[in-house]
Amino acid sequence: MATIAELEQTIDTRHQQLTVLLELTTQQEATIEQGHMNELMRILGVKQRLIEEFVSLSDQFKRDFDSFATRPSFSDVYRERNEACNSMHQELLAREAKCQETLTTSRDEIGEQLVRGDGARRAAAGYGGSTKPRPQGGGLDLSSDA
Repeated sequence: MATIAELEQTIDTRHQQLTVLLELTTQQEATIEQGHMNELMRILGVKQRLIEEFVSLSDQFKRDFDSFATRPSFSDVYRERNEACNSMHQELLAREAKCQETLTTSRDEIGEQLVRGDGARRAAAGYGGSTKPRPQGGGLDLSSDA
């Protein structure tokens, strides 16, 4: 069974993790805006590992918290920090959803551009055959008066 001090340390660690995740999300948003997909993949890789650690630690915190027979009593500082963690987590989820929406919109727009571009190429190729000049002479001349 965890002690109050261990739970408080877990709250501190969660707060640090969320701070880093929010900083990475700011970088992610800028990278999406600039269209730098390689950098976005790097950021998402870093975030994925941190998110896995955060989820694991949060699950452990919940199990430890629930293991107390009576609700553990935290100092005001840790109660506020835990509430801040909850708010930061909600902010992170909202910003992640917005990033996902932006990427989906961008993907759809690029897809439409590709379809329009392909359609324009096919149309140009189709018209290209009809705009070639017709050969002069060399064919059968049916206009003879003889």
